[in-house]
Amino acid sequence: MSGKAFAVFLQDLRDGRAHAELSTTLAELLAAVKETGKAGEITLKLKVKPASRGSDVDKVTITDTVAVKLPKPERGEDFYWLTDDNNLSRNHPRQHSLELREATPSQPQTFKEA
Repeated sequence: MSGKAFAVFLQDLRDGRAHAELSTTLAELLAAVKETGKAGEITLKLKVKPASRGSDVDKVTITDTVAVKLPKPERGEDFYWLTDDNNLSRNHPRQHSLELREATPSQPQTFKEA
C-alpha cells in the first residue's frame, strides 16, 4: 500500500485540530472508564466527497466528525414502601414505630467471688 500514512493524515487534518480533539476526547474517555469501571467508545467518521462534479476527480473535501460515548456512573436505587392509598413511605406502613429514649446509666455492681 502506498500513500500517506493514516496517522500523518490525521495530524494534518484541519491543521491538527482533529488530532488534538481526538487526543483530548481519549483522555476524557479513559478517565471516565477508570472512574466507572464501564466501557465507552470514540468514533471518528470521515466523509470524503469530490470537490467538483464530473468523472475526472482530482480534488476531494474531507469532513471529520468525532463522537464519544462516555460510560455513565451507577445511579443507585432507593427502597420505599407502598401505603394502602398508593403513596410512597420510607417506613413500613403497617409497622408501629418504637419510642426510643435515652437509658440512664446505673451504678456498677460489686460481684462476689465464689
